[in-house]
Amino acid sequence: MDYFTLQKRNLRKTYLLIWIFMAMMAALGVIIDGLFESFPVGTIFLILIALVQVLVGTKSGASLVLMSVGAKPISEKELEEKQLKNIVEEICIAAGMTYVPKVYVMEDENINAFATGFRQKEHSLCVTRGLLKNLNREETEGVIAHEVSHITNKDTILMTTISAILGTMVLIQLFAWRALRYMTWSGRRSKKKGSGDSTAYIIFALLIIALVATLFSFIGRVTIFAVSRTREYLADAKAVELTRNPRGLSGALRKIAKTQKLKQKVKGASVATAHLFISDPLKRKINNKEGFFADLFSTHPPIHKRIALLENIPPETVLRELQEL
Repeated sequence: MDYFTLQKRNLRKTYLLIWIFMAMMAALGVIIDGLFESFPVGTIFLILIALVQVLVGTKSGASLVLMSVGAKPISEKELEEKQLKNIVEEICIAAGMTYVPKVYVMEDENINAFATGFRQKEHSLCVTRGLLKNLNREETEGVIAHEVSHITNKDTILMTTISAILGTMVLIQLFAWRALRYMTWSGRRSKKKGSGDSTAYIIFALLIIALVATLFSFIGRVTIFAVSRTREYLADAKAVELTRNPRGLSGALRKIAKTQKLKQKVKGASVATAHLFISDPLKRKINNKEGFFADLFSTHPPIHKRIALLENIPPETVLRELQEL
């Protein structure tokens, strides 16, 4: 695997996604201006929103994600957290990194972890309390190597940008549908007063905007999820290269698969940040399925397939083992 080529490819994908996002926002602005005859006010307004969101996402996206899950810096006084920092330092040395990411812990009993950050030397790595309690050193090394791989592969740049873009598209979609509901309710009152023509047109225009926003949000999610699934396999492969021990990561994934049956979601995780984690924090069944719809809507590849690749055994064998747990 040529990881330098992969890094360059991820940077190109990041810039491409930003331009696609800007084009979508501009297109939505043109539609709004066409419906309300306000060109170029709507277009300029949405382009400005897109620019601000991208700038905020690249500058403060990592801190916003950490804040959303309640992550706190590790304490040198806690033995588990001190050991975690030592593992992170060891893996960073193995990866040839000249700096160590900031390490955080979030108070959640699930076994999970993620890396985030846009600029070099400003990356952060966060694990759950459940990971510290339930994984041994070998398994923890596998997970940390996976997350460090995301940093060295420049996946975190791509993922942080994705979170900002997806979050904006979801907000616009929600705003459009709520505005439509409000105007529909107002339209009923206008009809009683005999002044419903203008309100009816506004409702029609908002319906178009809401549908287009939903379509753009759907396209964005499908594109993002496809990128997310691919990078998980690559990070797994790089983690094995760093640790020389595929059993560490596969053992961690097996324990994660057990906790998925508990249906308890990771606190603070959302659709916009789910792709950052090593496994789906929202515990959606679609991530463990295969087929057309799974390929469209899953953020992570099936966990049994990841384990099978790491242990070099048939996926069906792993799936049966996990179902028997």
